[in-house]
Amino acid sequence: MDSSSRDDFSMSTKRALAGRVNQRCSNPDCRASTGGPQVDPRKVLNIGVAAHIAGAAPGGPRYDATMTPEQRADISNGIWLCQTCARLIDNDPLHFGTEILRAWKTMAEQEAHDRIGKPARKPEIGSGVVDKWVNQSYPENAGINRDLTARGYDLRWIRANEENEMVDLQGWEPVLLDQPNGAKACLKIRDHPVVGGYLILVKKKRT
Repeated sequence: MDSSSRDDFSMSTKRALAGRVNQRCSNPDCRASTGGPQVDPRKVLNIGVAAHIAGAAPGGPRYDATMTPEQRADISNGIWLCQTCARLIDNDPLHFGTEILRAWKTMAEQEAHDRIGKPARKPEIGSGVVDKWVNQSYPENAGINRDLTARGYDLRWIRANEENEMVDLQGWEPVLLDQPNGAKACLKIRDHPVVGGYLILVKKKRT
């Protein structure tokens, strides 16, 4: 493909896309950090990509012929991803369509905004927290719903883009299960069709 036919982003647009998600991949199932220091103290390492939501050139993934060159190169048509996820979305553009990518972008920017000025959560002493991907029926079949309800908790599945607000601001907390290896597991469901991310089971003590 002739590079001159691409409607690429400017350097300032690329920097803004990276900064608006705190240099983290916008894929809700990834969120990898894309920047850091090199051994040379004067240099930084970047594995992030300013990817096009609608393709930059004819024949490219998700190309929209109705868009102008200015619209294709505008920040509204960009999403910040790690190199792996950038290849993923372009190798399967039918699955990773423009609506999903725009939802990823919105969620990632909201998450970055919500974390501004807040200290990082401290891991629990003596154990890590891992993701446990389950079917929605799992908590009921495993007796988790019954046990927590008996102890006075309300339970809800929430969307990925609701997690920070509900946990940080509304007093809900993830349901964490003890695992045989000493870790704790957070229950999640993959690939929610609306947000392209996940659902997380949370609990809140009745008042």
